[in-house]
Amino acid sequence: MQERPVLAYFWPKQHFGLLYQLVQRDIRQRYKGSWLGMGWSLITPLIMLSVYTFVFQFVFKARWPGAETGQGLEFALNLFAGLIFFTLFSDVMTRASSTITQQPNLVKKVVFPLHLLSWVVVLSALFQAVISLGILALGTLILRGEISVQFIYISLIILVFLPLLLGMAWGLAALGVYLPDTQHLTAMATAPLMFLSPVFYPVSMLPDWAQGWINLNPLTLIIEATRASALGTSWPSLENMLFYVLAALIVGVLGASGFQKLRKGFADVL
Repeated sequence: MQERPVLAYFWPKQHFGLLYQLVQRDIRQRYKGSWLGMGWSLITPLIMLSVYTFVFQFVFKARWPGAETGQGLEFALNLFAGLIFFTLFSDVMTRASSTITQQPNLVKKVVFPLHLLSWVVVLSALFQAVISLGILALGTLILRGEISVQFIYISLIILVFLPLLLGMAWGLAALGVYLPDTQHLTAMATAPLMFLSPVFYPVSMLPDWAQGWINLNPLTLIIEATRASALGTSWPSLENMLFYVLAALIVGVLGASGFQKLRKGFADVL
């Protein structure tokens, strides 16, 4: 079978129908057998936002740095905004390494486009993230009385984030075939990553020396940009976003190239 160009991995136009069916099946399997089915995808983030609002408003009476009003309400909204993209990243990372090993029957089929399996993981996680963003918009409207026009900018943030997610998903999927411990290592790494990302705090709260380090975290710019757009505090820096696009594309191309090179040995290993 002739290898397709690496860049074709990013636009699987020949397999849109198949990809749609695979993503739909993956989402349904997540909630298969449960009483509410896919209703949990809506209820879970709604409950999370409600709990955060109650805890930080009435229990801890916390205040988000820089927020003049709202105190606990603002803290809950800022925290939830940060968690959405961290959860998206974490979901992709923990599932990506097993995408090939869980489908050994597809590896034997020479004509099956294996790179689509990483697309399935990313789009399935993105489905939940979009629902959570809808809950965030609803919560912002209820708690603040309005939704910032900057909220629409989040759609661009998703597009910027997508190549990085795909690149890491392809890379981990290939490594997972040869290194079975990859899944455990990524799961272990994502736990401390939550506290090393600006989920519970803004970057501005850190000392100058720490800000330089945390900006190396691929989630920092995405979380900060999402928070700024969702809550209308500022417009994300265009210069920083352009730099992130370049870095994300590099990660994406490296991940796709590594996957294409290593896939030749998948059948032998599995």
